[in-house]
Amino acid sequence: MKEERIVKRLLAWIGVLILTGSCFAGCGTPKEKELGDKELVRINDVSLSFEEFQQISEGQSLEGKMRLLDERGLRDFLENYVITRELLYQEAHKKGFEKNPEIRAKIENFKKMTLIDALLDEGLKGKMDVSEEEIERYYKENQDRFTEPLEVKIRHIFVTSEAALKEVLTKVSQKEDFSKLASVYNMDRSREDGGSLGWIRRGQLAPPFAQFEEAAFSLKNKGEISDLVQTGMGYHLIQLEDKRGTVTRPYEKVKENIRFFLQTKKRQDAYLQYVKELRSKAKIVINEELWAKEGMKGSRPKEEKPTVEKPKHEPPEKEKK
Repeated sequence: MKEERIVKRLLAWIGVLILTGSCFAGCGTPKEKELGDKELVRINDVSLSFEEFQQISEGQSLEGKMRLLDERGLRDFLENYVITRELLYQEAHKKGFEKNPEIRAKIENFKKMTLIDALLDEGLKGKMDVSEEEIERYYKENQDRFTEPLEVKIRHIFVTSEAALKEVLTKVSQKEDFSKLASVYNMDRSREDGGSLGWIRRGQLAPPFAQFEEAAFSLKNKGEISDLVQTGMGYHLIQLEDKRGTVTRPYEKVKENIRFFLQTKKRQDAYLQYVKELRSKAKIVINEELWAKEGMKGSRPKEEKPTVEKPKHEPPEKEKK
């Protein structure tokens, strides 16, 4: 790829530059061991090769890589991330943090999770691929999931300051009349009619209000109030008054949502099957006597409530883009 070639050339260039500069800097200190041919930087007694620097650079996110497309970005990455990280690590090592039992447990847990992720990446490779035919079939067999109101009748509360927003949220939570609050707080002409915006159709609003529109069409029951929506104008709460007509969202608008849903479902199914196979080959023995005696005793603090685990995947909602 063109970007990769540019990055490699820049990395090679900065490597020569740094090595050359280091040689000049070392001329006056003959006792200091000179950098080796492949040694990019030495931090105290720890050396970092040019290849290691490349690996660290290539391991960055796409956004991070975009900052490494010129010499200035690479040098900043070397000095303010790579060298700084090594210095902090050395200081932590010097202070003996790795001997702390809690930290050792965290390191061990992180190691296990990293290895598990690598195992699953290998074990589930290719098992979550979704074809165009599968997406189309799901769309045809689940038309009700992609049918939504053609038009919705809404009213909103619209404020521009956080102080007013705080007051509004408090009063809405106390079940105060929505239209009366809109008449008091709204910063547009809709205050004259209790925040009423009348009927709107999907796609009618300008692009900056796409989130507002999505929130309006996601409301299902009359009287239901949306979560807070922020636009370039300010803060909005939307209340559904009525809806009429239905329309099925086009395949192209929902295709990627379906793809993501099917990929997630396939991965979950493949994961469960993979674990089932591993368990069938393993020898697992639980000390039931000890579990009965100690297992549920003090297993969680009294004030902590057990969390309800949500499903790993849910069908794409008809209102989502």
